[in-house]
Amino acid sequence: MNVRKMAIIGILTSLAIVLSIAESFIPSIGIPGVKLGLANIVILLVLYEIGILEAILINLLRVIVTGLVRGTFLSMGFLMSLTGAVLSLGIMILFYLLIKKFSIVGVSVIGSIFHVTGQICIAMIFLGTGYMVYYYPIIGVSAIITGVFVGLVAQVIIKTEVIKKQLNRNSAETTNSENQDNS
Repeated sequence: MNVRKMAIIGILTSLAIVLSIAESFIPSIGIPGVKLGLANIVILLVLYEIGILEAILINLLRVIVTGLVRGTFLSMGFLMSLTGAVLSLGIMILFYLLIKKFSIVGVSVIGSIFHVTGQICIAMIFLGTGYMVYYYPIIGVSAIITGVFVGLVAQVIIKTEVIKKQLNRNSAETTNSENQDNS
């Protein structure tokens, strides 16, 4: 891995963490637990523009560092976030690799749905009740809406090719440098 790629991954990791922490200060929009999932914009960008392993790394680092910074590490909220993040990214990778008919928006929506599915499962385990399943239709609809939003934003950013340009900038500079050395 070259230095430029490592720097870009570091910047994107930091951005995902900052978005995650900042979003925790935004009050709920009337439905408890519903958030936009802004950090998932970064995760989608990394998945589509850099790679699967990098998306996994950034996703895990985001959840762990956010939990540590917010003082929720290993709490029920942290475990809900971790489970949702792992489950959603796993299904997004599956759809990204195997089911090519899904656009980035579709992959985002399915990831969002599985994120809340993981959260509901952890809540049911912690609370020792299956009644949380009745909350699923409400939070599921919100997951679709936020998934569309996150997917559309990621799609617009990908179209700018800002990450590809930064990643390719190093190879272009190296080629120009080598050409000048040979002259």
